[in-house]
Amino acid sequence: MQVPSPYRLEDAASFVEQELIAGGDGGRRAEFVAEDAATATRLGRVGLRLGEPGAAEIGYWVDPRARNRGVATTAVRAVCQWAVTTAGIELIEWRCEAGNMASRRVAEKAGFRIEATLRKRRVRQGVRVDEWVGSLLRDEVMADPASGLP
Repeated sequence: MQVPSPYRLEDAASFVEQELIAGGDGGRRAEFVAEDAATATRLGRVGLRLGEPGAAEIGYWVDPRARNRGVATTAVRAVCQWAVTTAGIELIEWRCEAGNMASRRVAEKAGFRIEATLRKRRVRQGVRVDEWVGSLLRDEVMADPASGLP
């Protein structure tokens, strides 16, 4: 998922208006909000872009005030559990700009296997940059004791 950097309020508003409310995604997205259970404070979001049957691409964002607390990893694991048990997803792909160590750490902690560095695959501020890609398979989600699944 391409995310503008810096990600401004108008970027978020445009995304919600065009992709979610107007149905610009053709129903091919599943979006989740991570909240603090005690206060209902929104901590971040995790989204799935549903592609070919049985496959999805995950993206996530966490409020800077909620970082380094395991929020992203917990939310990503929960969405992956939902994806494989409810939505019938067998393959979840993760991508980010090479060098984004915070996103990579979340992906690795959530069980994603980093597969490659794709050269000049992403455009950031008009410049082509490298991109990391990883995947998580249904069987890996189901077998992960840290996922909370039976």
